[in-house]
Amino acid sequence: MKTNPNSNTAEERIKEYKKLKRLSVSTSNLLISIKSLAALLKASIPLSETVKTISEQSSDPNLNKIFKYVSEEIDKGSTLAEGLRLFPKVFPETVASVVEAGEKGGSLENNLLFIADTIKKEWELKKKMKGAVIYPAIIISLTVVEFVGMIFIVLPKLEALFSSFPNIPPLTLFILGAALFIRTNWLPIIGSILFIILCIMLFLRTKKGRKFKGWLALNFPILKRLFTSNILSSFSRTLSVLLASGIPLSKSLGIAASTMSNYVYAEVLLKVHSDIENGKDLSISLSGYPQYFNNSFVKMIDVGEVSGTLEDNLMYLHEYYSDEVTEMSNNIVTFVEPLLLILVGAIIGLLGVTILMPIYQLMGTING
Repeated sequence: MKTNPNSNTAEERIKEYKKLKRLSVSTSNLLISIKSLAALLKASIPLSETVKTISEQSSDPNLNKIFKYVSEEIDKGSTLAEGLRLFPKVFPETVASVVEAGEKGGSLENNLLFIADTIKKEWELKKKMKGAVIYPAIIISLTVVEFVGMIFIVLPKLEALFSSFPNIPPLTLFILGAALFIRTNWLPIIGSILFIILCIMLFLRTKKGRKFKGWLALNFPILKRLFTSNILSSFSRTLSVLLASGIPLSKSLGIAASTMSNYVYAEVLLKVHSDIENGKDLSISLSGYPQYFNNSFVKMIDVGEVSGTLEDNLMYLHEYYSDEVTEMSNNIVTFVEPLLLILVGAIIGLLGVTILMPIYQLMGTING
């Protein structure tokens, strides 16, 4: 019985696509590739040849594989937007929609440059957000390492010393006992911690978990204003880019809602999208959610709608909140630094008291 070679090829193609769909790419290399794509198209090189060329020049092998697959899809008759939509992890719907508008309007290279600029701004904003939390994370990690070192290295040696003392203070006994318990049961303790982390990760992937994570970001002490400003900045930029590409407001809002990282805001924007489809103005719909969109934000949207400069006003809002994120990131590091130093000092002080109290007590007994 003869096999169909085309069937095997189709199966291999599906397997290849499933592997490629899971790949991640470097943002910096993606940025360079999109700019190169725009430059080649501006030089009047055919789209299929342009994408094929891009698939051979990136230093990111994953990105080369993805562009190669997209190039093959274009050769089969697909548009660039259709090819990019196959890889939503690398090219979100915002990018694909702007590319689609460029292909239909004959301004693809300009839209690609617009996308590159948007990706760059988003990347810089994410780096600022990471900068706000990376320092506290490093200090806390070092504190944990120090704590583990005391439990497994320092305190075991002191136990033998303190066992010869007549009267050991209750605090020292408690800490030595806790350290002994941790050393004796470290494997079950680590297993329990890993199990709890796994349960939390699985929960956060559910609808309720995503909603809880979104709520937590908007209500977390110290950081909630930073997260809110970052969300408003991202939303304003996304909607502005889509509108500037000629995509209607209703569709643009639907895309912006689908690409929101915060589940709570995504749900709100879906309700706003429904209002827009029913004929409401954007500013009026947003004003119904004052806890998510403040008065100044809504007022800027209102002025943009009335004057016909909505995309410009949205870009202004993006720049305003982006600057606010930068300022708050710097302020948070300045504010958190002394608190972390106090925390580390308190832990070291507690351990110091644990060690010194029995020694002072012994000296007092001898002198007495």
